[in-house]
Amino acid sequence: MLLPDFRRLGARLGPGGWGILLGLLAAAVAGGLLWQQARRSERDRRLESQTAAVVRQDVVIRVSATGVIRPITPVNISPKQPGRISRLYVDQGDRVQRGQVLARMDDSNLRGELLTAQGNLQAARANLRKMEDGSRPEEIRQARQNLRDAEAQMIAVRSTYQSNQALYRYGAIGRVAFDGSRSQYLALANHIKALQAQLDLVQAGFRREDIEAARGQLRQAEGALETVRTQIDDTVIRAPFAGVITQKYADVGAFVTPTTSASATSSATSSSIFAMAGPLEGMANVAETDIRSIYPGQSVNLQVDAYPGRIFHGKVRLIAPESVVLQNVTSFQVRITPTPDVGQPPLMSGMNFTANFLVGKHPNALLIPTPSIVSQEGGTGVYVLSPERRPVFRRVKVGSTVGAMTEVVSGLRAGERVFLSFPGQRRPNDRPVRPSSPFQQPGGGGRQIR
Repeated sequence: MLLPDFRRLGARLGPGGWGILLGLLAAAVAGGLLWQQARRSERDRRLESQTAAVVRQDVVIRVSATGVIRPITPVNISPKQPGRISRLYVDQGDRVQRGQVLARMDDSNLRGELLTAQGNLQAARANLRKMEDGSRPEEIRQARQNLRDAEAQMIAVRSTYQSNQALYRYGAIGRVAFDGSRSQYLALANHIKALQAQLDLVQAGFRREDIEAARGQLRQAEGALETVRTQIDDTVIRAPFAGVITQKYADVGAFVTPTTSASATSSATSSSIFAMAGPLEGMANVAETDIRSIYPGQSVNLQVDAYPGRIFHGKVRLIAPESVVLQNVTSFQVRITPTPDVGQPPLMSGMNFTANFLVGKHPNALLIPTPSIVSQEGGTGVYVLSPERRPVFRRVKVGSTVGAMTEVVSGLRAGERVFLSFPGQRRPNDRPVRPSSPFQQPGGGGRQIR
C-alpha cells in the first residue's frame, strides 16, 4: 500500500497546510461516527416497534355477559271468582306489602247465602243439643202421669168388663152391651202399652245413631257457612307478597275473571286487575365456554345501560341447570341478586346491563402480548431481544390468556423485551400453533383483563 509523502505534501501546502489537513481528517472521522450513531438509532427504533416489554401488573380476570333486569316473581292479580270491581285502593307504581288490600269485588250476591248458612247452622246446633240433652224432666213426669191416669181408668173398665162377661154368660145382658164393654177394655189396654213405651222412650233419650246423624248435619252446616265466608273473603284482593304494582288493567265497575299468574300481559288485560312484581334480579346469559368459571355467591359488577358510568354490585344467586340455544348459540341463564347500594339510582324491570363476573385475581403478574407467543418443537416460548440485539428463542410457561395479554408464569423477567415481528419476516405466531398449546383456550371472547 502506497502512503502519501506528507513531507512533500506539507512543503506544497506551505506553513498552514498541516492544520488544514488535520482538520479534514477530523471532519471525516466525526462524520463516520455520526453516521454509525444514526444507523444504530434507526435500528433501535425499529427494534422498539418490533418488540414489547415484559411488564408487571395486577390482573383481575372477569367474564362478561349481557342480561336484563327482571322481577323474581311476576304475577297477575285477579279474583278467584268472576265479578265486578267495587273498589280499588292502589295504582300503578305503588309499593305494597304482603297482605295489603288492593281491591274489593262486589259481594252483594253472597250476603243472602251467608244469612241462610248461618240460620241452618243454628238449627243444626239446636237439634244436636236437644238430642244430646235428652227429654226434659217435665216431659218425663208428664209421660209417667199419663200412664198412671190410664192405669187408674183401667181399674173401672176392667171391672165393668168382667161383670158384663158374667152377666152375658147367664143371659142377663145382650150381646151388644157385652161387646161394648169388651172393646173399651181392649182399647184401654193397648193405650196403656203405648203410654208405657212412650215413657220408656222419654226416659232413654235419643238413639246414638240419631245423635251421630245430627252431628253430621251440624258439620255440613258449618262447612256450608265456611264456604260462603271464604267466598266473601275472596272478594277482598290482597297482595301475595311485598312488591310493586307494575300494571293496572281494570277500573271500578269492570267485570273481571280468574286468570293464572303466568298469563301473558296481552291476555291478562281482559281478566286481571293488576300486574305485580316482587324483588328484582338480573338475568344474564353466560356463554357455554365461560360457565365453568361461574358459581353461586360469586361477586358481579353490573354496568346498566340506563346509568352510564355507574357500577352496581351483586352476587350470583343460581345457575340454570339447562342451557338455552338461541340462533345456534348455547348459553346458560345466570340469576344475579343486586346488592343494595346507598345513593344508587333504582333499578327497574326491563333495564339492560353488562355483567362482569370476578373469576380470579393475580397480583403482580408478568404480562406479555399474546401475539408474541410461539410454539416450537421444543415447546411454547417467545423470542427475546438479547444483549446483542438479536432474537433468541426462550421457552416459557404461560397462564391465563385474557384479551390481548397473556400471563407468564416462568421463563421471563420484568423489563425484558419480546419480539412481536422480525425485520422483513413473519410475525412470531404466524407459525401454526399445535392444539396442545396452553394459550389456545376456548371461549376467550368473554374474558376481560383489568
